[in-house]
Amino acid sequence: MIPMRTLLCSVLCVVCSGSMRPTLVLAEPSKYALIVSSVSGEDEFKERFTNWSTQIVHSLTQELGFSSENVFLLLEDPGKDNPLKPVKANKGELLNAFDRIVSRTKAGDLVFIFFFGHGSFDNNDYRFNLVGPDITGSEIKAQLERLGGQQVILVCATPCSGILARTLSKKGRVVITATKNEFENNSTQFAQFFVEAFAKNAADVDKNGSVSLLEAYLYAAKKVDAWYKERKQLATEHPLMEDNGDGVGTLWPSPENGEGLLASKISLGSASQAVGVEVATTPELQALYVNKQKTEAAIQDLKYRKSSLPEAEYNKSLEALLVQLAQTNQKIKTLEKK
Repeated sequence: MIPMRTLLCSVLCVVCSGSMRPTLVLAEPSKYALIVSSVSGEDEFKERFTNWSTQIVHSLTQELGFSSENVFLLLEDPGKDNPLKPVKANKGELLNAFDRIVSRTKAGDLVFIFFFGHGSFDNNDYRFNLVGPDITGSEIKAQLERLGGQQVILVCATPCSGILARTLSKKGRVVITATKNEFENNSTQFAQFFVEAFAKNAADVDKNGSVSLLEAYLYAAKKVDAWYKERKQLATEHPLMEDNGDGVGTLWPSPENGEGLLASKISLGSASQAVGVEVATTPELQALYVNKQKTEAAIQDLKYRKSSLPEAEYNKSLEALLVQLAQTNQKIKTLEKK
């Protein structure tokens, strides 16, 4: 039996040594994004929320392969000459954006929803603070239910947003919030770090050329924790991820608590899709990349089943998958040299 540490090192060496080689861009579902910046109340917040919104749009369209036609941006002050063509961040425009996304998407498409800024809790329901009437958590839930067959990711980076991890939870849906409940009502830092995670693949821990939702979330959560510690302040926000449909989010998703498996398999795209990196298109190489993705997914699934398996069975299965992944990576590396 190959020592597990040796096996892991060999897999990582193959992956890292080939990370700068031309890679195959596999066919993906269509991708849509809805980015909404809340009413600010102060110039400082207005500038901050607008910057975060435009930065994530830039990452999506310039680095992650999103078509600009599929990205909907709502700002408190859209301006007249903004090249991103945003519309007013009010309830009517937000519902109109949902209508357009519902009409244009199909089952299997990815829909990424990002709410920046201010939120509140009225002792009954969450409220995302818009220009004019707010939209409530119940109304957001109703809109998400219209996207039954699409892969929905909701990131609500506002105060009081933690309640949404419970109320919007659904099997096959990822919900990320900036706070752990509806009672953490101070301004939050989570959004800036989540946006930063996708800029030039800053959070690409495994160096596979793309950032998974899990990587982005963990990057931002760690940055938030460090932000408060560096200032010797008591943390007034604790992000949550909920992606297994049980309505119980967690700060640190892992196989031990069952959160993060779905998020680990979802990537918004990779830099190679937008910057002209050479693409390998031979059928043999395509088959190898499909096999690589399936093996990586199987490894993640196995890790999340570890507690239910005898240790010997788990180790044997993991070793077999790691060997398979190492062999596949070596074949890919060899073909990409040709």
